[in-house]
Amino acid sequence: MKKYDFKKAERKWQRFWDSKKLYCAKDFDKRPKYYCLVEFPYPSGDGLHVGHIRSYTALDIVARKRRMEGYNVLYPIGWDAFGLPTENYAIKTGIHPAIVTKQNTDNFRRQLKAVGFSFDWEREVNTSDPKYYKWTQWMFLQFFKHGLAYKASMSINWCPSCKIGLANEEAVGGRCERCGGPLEKRSKEQWMIKITSYAEKLLKGLDEVDFLPEIKLQQKNWIGRSEGAEINFSVDQSEEKITVFTTRPDTLYGATYMVLAPEHPMVDRWLSHGVLTNEKEVRHYIAESAKKSEIERTAEEKEKTGVRLEGVAAVNPATGEKVPLFISDYVLATYGT
Repeated sequence: MKKYDFKKAERKWQRFWDSKKLYCAKDFDKRPKYYCLVEFPYPSGDGLHVGHIRSYTALDIVARKRRMEGYNVLYPIGWDAFGLPTENYAIKTGIHPAIVTKQNTDNFRRQLKAVGFSFDWEREVNTSDPKYYKWTQWMFLQFFKHGLAYKASMSINWCPSCKIGLANEEAVGGRCERCGGPLEKRSKEQWMIKITSYAEKLLKGLDEVDFLPEIKLQQKNWIGRSEGAEINFSVDQSEEKITVFTTRPDTLYGATYMVLAPEHPMVDRWLSHGVLTNEKEVRHYIAESAKKSEIERTAEEKEKTGVRLEGVAAVNPATGEKVPLFISDYVLATYGT
C-alpha cells in the first residue's frame, strides 16, 4: 500500500480553499446569515496548545455544517494581543512588544491554517492594532457621554515589587506572574462600565436565544440580578450609616451581628481616627486578608475567620438593639454593598 503523504495533500487542498475563498462570508448576500464566534487566542511565543484545537474544532464543525445547509457563515478569527506576557518578554529581552506580537501571530496563523480550520482570514483582527483599538476607544467615549462609564475604587491584585495591578489569572497562588513575589489587595480607582443598567434587558434577551438550559442558567447567575431592599444600620454614637442589601428584609428582626469586608472604607476611617480599641489586631487581620485572592476568600470549604471591631457597634433598625461589628475575609467589598 502506497504511503499517504498527508502533509502534501493537506497543503494542496488548503491552498485551493484559500484561492476559492470558500470560507469567506459574503457581504449583502441573500442567504440566511450565521455568526459562529470563538474566543480569540492570546498569541504567546509557545504557539497553540490542545485547548485551542479542542474548542476551535467544535465550532469549526458547526461552521462547516451551516455552510452545507445554505447559510452565509461568518466564522472570524483574531488575536487578543494586549497582555502582560508580551510586556514581560520585552523587559526580559529588550525586544519591542510590537515585534514579538507579530512573530507570535504569524506563528499562530501558520499553525491554525495547517490544522485546516475554516476561518474567514479576510476579516482577521488584532486588538493591539491602532485600526482596531481606535474603535474600542471610540466606544468608551460613547459610554462616558451617556453616563455609562464611571470611576470607582475597586480592590485589585497589587504587586508591590512591579507596582502593577494583575488580573486573577495572573495572580495564581497569591504571587505575581512577572516576578514571583507576594501580592496584596489594594483599593485603586479605575474606570467601570455600568452594565447593571442593562440587567433586565439581558435577562429578557435569554428568552429569545436558542441556548441550552444550563447555559441560560449560567448567564442568569453571571448577570446576578436580585430583587430586595437596601436597609440602613446606624453606627452607635455616630452619624454614620452602613447600607446593606437583602432579598429577605423579613429576617431583619433576627439580625444579631454585622460583618464588613476588611477593606471597607469605614473600617479604614475608624482606624485612622483611633476609634477602635483593638487596632493592632484589626490591622493584622486586614494585612493577612490582603494576601488572599477572592477565590481563596470565598471558597466553600474554607474555615471562616474574623475579628470583632471593638469600640463600635451597629444598631438594628427593626429592634433598636446594638449588634456587634466584625470584619471577615469572606465578605468582598466588590460584591453587593
